[in-house]
Amino acid sequence: MRVGTLTLLKAARPLGRMAKPRSKPGSGANTNSARPPSTSSRSNTDRRSGPWRKLTTVSIIGIIGGTTVYYTDESLFLSVFGRTIRATYVLSWVAYQYSKQLPPGSKELADLHEEAAEKLYQMLMTNKGLYIKIGQAIANQGSVFPIAYQKRFVKLYDNAPNDSWRSIDKVLKANLGNGYQDKYFESIDTVPVASASVAQVHRGYLKDVWGGQPVAIKVQHPYIPKQTKIDLLVYRVFSVVFERVFDIPMSFYTSYISDELQCELNFINEMVNAERLQAAIANDPGMKNEHIVIPKVYHEFTTLQTLITEWMDGVPLLDKAKILEKKFDVGRMVSQYIQVFARQIFKYGFVHLDPHPGNIMVRFNEQLGDQELIILDHGLYTTLPPRFQDEYRELWRHLYLFNKKGVVSISRNWGINEAELFATIMLLRPANFMSKSEKDALDTQLRETSVQDLLRGFISDKGKFPLELLFVVRAMRMIQNLNQHFGSPVNRINVFSREAIGTSTPNGISDWMKLLFQKLTLFSADLVFGLIRFRQWVWGDKYGSKAMGLEDYFEEFIKDSASKLGLEWFDLNSPEII
Repeated sequence: MRVGTLTLLKAARPLGRMAKPRSKPGSGANTNSARPPSTSSRSNTDRRSGPWRKLTTVSIIGIIGGTTVYYTDESLFLSVFGRTIRATYVLSWVAYQYSKQLPPGSKELADLHEEAAEKLYQMLMTNKGLYIKIGQAIANQGSVFPIAYQKRFVKLYDNAPNDSWRSIDKVLKANLGNGYQDKYFESIDTVPVASASVAQVHRGYLKDVWGGQPVAIKVQHPYIPKQTKIDLLVYRVFSVVFERVFDIPMSFYTSYISDELQCELNFINEMVNAERLQAAIANDPGMKNEHIVIPKVYHEFTTLQTLITEWMDGVPLLDKAKILEKKFDVGRMVSQYIQVFARQIFKYGFVHLDPHPGNIMVRFNEQLGDQELIILDHGLYTTLPPRFQDEYRELWRHLYLFNKKGVVSISRNWGINEAELFATIMLLRPANFMSKSEKDALDTQLRETSVQDLLRGFISDKGKFPLELLFVVRAMRMIQNLNQHFGSPVNRINVFSREAIGTSTPNGISDWMKLLFQKLTLFSADLVFGLIRFRQWVWGDKYGSKAMGLEDYFEEFIKDSASKLGLEWFDLNSPEII
């Protein structure tokens, strides 16, 4: 390359300079004497070639340095810097594009939503790990984001990529020792049976000395530990960017969610959570006949990055077609599902925060002659502070007693304005305590207030807001969604309300009268529910593909309320999702 460059430089002649003619024979010129090379010409050539040499040297150093950094990042830091650069670029692009202030409702804005959502989705899927959790957190915000975001990000629950067995084997060796296979396992299936944002699961068999049982081997993705701190920093930046882009409050709770996510990365915590829930259910007489199963955890194989539990066959609640094909009792299954989470919230104060139907399985136990519900993935839990648990229980009682004063009191204690809207969000159905004039006033407010203004004004004091409520509402939305997906076979509101009543002790005649009134209200609600189910039975459609169930009516109300705010409500029961 150097020779070619110098040759080109020598061949090039400066413009405006005439070449000297050669001397002709006989002209008197001394043709036999060689003209010494011009010092001036040589120095000009060196000056011209110097920048090219420097550019070539810098390019070679840059290529070598860039390659070294890339492979160092890949091998030692597992793409931490590459992933961060990719995320920074995409976030910057999104922020810049939205800064152009396109007209609301315009085709250009709709196209930008699609393009930006796709870029973000692809970035999250490429970066993997906690980035998928970040996308799930955005998906949990529901309809505050354009539908282009909703329909993509909700897929992140089920699209986690797999790692190669070679990388998983390294994690197992680091946690269980180099000879772990020969020492503990008869065999391990190297193809994962499931993969999520934090870990993937392989099936194996323990050696006879360890019980000889089939086990589920949950192994953390190898890149998670080295990427966590930077990923969570990006999550905070992510929240700030979206807060600015969509003008909605998001960043005030990111520290809390980051702390919860870090707990999920410790599989020893997951073991403790699983055994704590198992003990709570076992010691609860009210759950004796519900047949809720938590897989046994093997303590000797549990580390920060590995978790070994007994293997259980079952059908995930995601797989509606297979559940119907195997003729499971759908009403019984959904009732078990709702009941166990109602007990967690109102009685145990210890709540599984990811009741996604992919984490729950159903199976038939021949010995019991009944269905069992299997709860998996115990990484993300929260312990409800006693004060919050009491107030949340009271909130449900006030809602069913049509006690607006009580609802307003609790909402103010939590730094929340707009009691009517708050009640609707809690119940995921219309608040019964509103009069017609109040409903009309709320409708007018929804039409005349932007979603940004409404969300900014919804929380008046962020210091009072119980951050646990974010996860509880998220779990409630998943529960509602699953009930709706199977045709609303269970009156969800009444199940939760009965649990709230059952854990409260009336004091005095006034409380007893309120309790009687609430029970009559529950009875009336059950009658309405029964009529809706009868209509579905007449239509021959108890699983909700044609005739509307109770949750469908609630969904229509929420969708209508969202549309008044200019929001697009994405159906979580879309065939694209479940």
